[in-house]
Amino acid sequence: MSAQFNFNRLPHEIISIVMNHLPLKDLVRIERTSKLIQDFCLEEIEHRMSSGSAAQEWGLMIHLGQTIASPSQFDPKTKTIAYSVPMDPVNINTMFDHRRQIHCSLLRRIPSTPNYNLSEPFVITIQKGMAEGHTEQLDIQGKLCQVQASITRLVTPSQEGQDDKNKKLILAPAPLTYALQVTQMRLPLSTLATVC
Repeated sequence: MSAQFNFNRLPHEIISIVMNHLPLKDLVRIERTSKLIQDFCLEEIEHRMSSGSAAQEWGLMIHLGQTIASPSQFDPKTKTIAYSVPMDPVNINTMFDHRRQIHCSLLRRIPSTPNYNLSEPFVITIQKGMAEGHTEQLDIQGKLCQVQASITRLVTPSQEGQDDKNKKLILAPAPLTYALQVTQMRLPLSTLATVC
């Protein structure tokens, strides 16, 4: 005799109430194990992302700055959560035109504190030979997240309008400046299940 539970006999309201009380980590795990309640789990995850109960849970550390990512969309087909990253461009100076790595990290808020914990480091690379005023769109795939960013090489100010006295005082050329802006971050549900 088999002791298998039939979810079809339970009213949808009871299943929704039970799902409402589960932590996000458990919802993701249940979604992966049972096809019978997969829709209920995905619906509850989408509700939590849209209601803002999971807001300010994830962030990014980019170069020397930190920003908080806010959930913007949940895709039940690909099972990823898209986060918008409201940030001003980060200016990065370098003296030579060379390949440069910018170290970044995914941040996760420690429960019941305002502090964030470093979860996964990843690198955004500036390629050598980028023309002034040119913008490149980057798609960085890390172990736990995917980040979309744009990087622009800013125009270096010229020194032609200065007189000879000021030109002699300059000891080094002006640095090359790049503006980096992260626009979107995507987290798969598997990240929520392992990191939460």
